[in-house]
Amino acid sequence: MTPPFPASPADRPPADGREALKFHNRRAIIDAAAALAEERGLGSFTITDLAERAGVARRTIFNHFASADDAVYARCSEMLGVIVDSFAGISDPEVPPRAPGPGTVLEQLIEVVERPELIQVMSQIARLIGGQGNHPAAVLWTHEVSQTITARLAAVIAERSPGADPFTVTLLASSLLNSVEVTFVEWVQETEATVTPAGRERWQALLRTALEHLRHGFAS
Repeated sequence: MTPPFPASPADRPPADGREALKFHNRRAIIDAAAALAEERGLGSFTITDLAERAGVARRTIFNHFASADDAVYARCSEMLGVIVDSFAGISDPEVPPRAPGPGTVLEQLIEVVERPELIQVMSQIARLIGGQGNHPAAVLWTHEVSQTITARLAAVIAERSPGADPFTVTLLASSLLNSVEVTFVEWVQETEATVTPAGRERWQALLRTALEHLRHGFAS
């Protein structure tokens, strides 16, 4: 079972009592959805099941999510967001050039996907969504997450390197995330997302290939 995933540093209960209750209800719903998804599979439990597990009313679920699956996707989004947040919290040891080139920007972005904890996150996401990766809702979630994470990565790079061209940063971030998605799909097919020594080695090999193509292109 997936343990409760650490929240983003900015994801803390608000001081206002009513808002704090909403926060805790949403947290309980997401945690319950993740547990049910691992136990039964995505799409195999109802809003009623989720409400009972989370200890909230059915109407409370709909105050936060349109469906039970959406609460599972929220957990997946959180896990990816924490990776970006942890990257953002690390100060760049080198002063970047005022107008960094695409190569410099790409290397900063690559720092995110080379973080060792990413494989654990990907394994948990694979367990949560199971074989539903091609489901329309999963495809929509993937698209929305890609857009959100791209924007967050671009914002981090813009803060580190104010002179970086915004179009180039967004283009590179989007290309990187698409490469990670393709790597993830292949890794799941080959290893069933198992984080064994062999599974880690294959993830690193696939990711290394993807990153080298991004760095140097395909014309060789």
